[in-house]
Amino acid sequence: MADTSLNENRIGLLVWQTSNLWQSIIRKQIIKFNLSFNEYLILETLYKLSKSLSDISQVDIVKHSFVDKSVVSAKLTQLYKKKLINKMKPSDNRSNKLVLTREGITIVEKIINDVLEVENVFFSKLNQETFNFINSLKLLLGKKIRIKANYHE
Repeated sequence: MADTSLNENRIGLLVWQTSNLWQSIIRKQIIKFNLSFNEYLILETLYKLSKSLSDISQVDIVKHSFVDKSVVSAKLTQLYKKKLINKMKPSDNRSNKLVLTREGITIVEKIINDVLEVENVFFSKLNQETFNFINSLKLLLGKKIRIKANYHE
């Protein structure tokens, strides 16, 4: 793709454009299941958390999906109406325990590998720079980064 934009070297705009392109590719995978991008992220997060936690709350979904609290709240209502999740009373009565329904599990299991595959193809252009790219993004987000030792020098 030729650099034709006057803002071709504005890193923030490049990150934004890359994110939009990535989301567009993911949406093409999930649209056939009548899911929005945020709904998919919430279902995937719930699916992964259910492997290690028994009481999953809305707060857990927000924390692990990085989707805004108000969006998670609205999307959980939609996912409940679509019969992809259930809201159960937890052991401590503070907030609803969220669980995937059988249909929710089936949909996530059908989608997750396709999403990971298209994501891998999308980011494969980074080749050997993938590790550094991930660390650079983590650095910008204020997260811990890993240093890779190079023993071949």
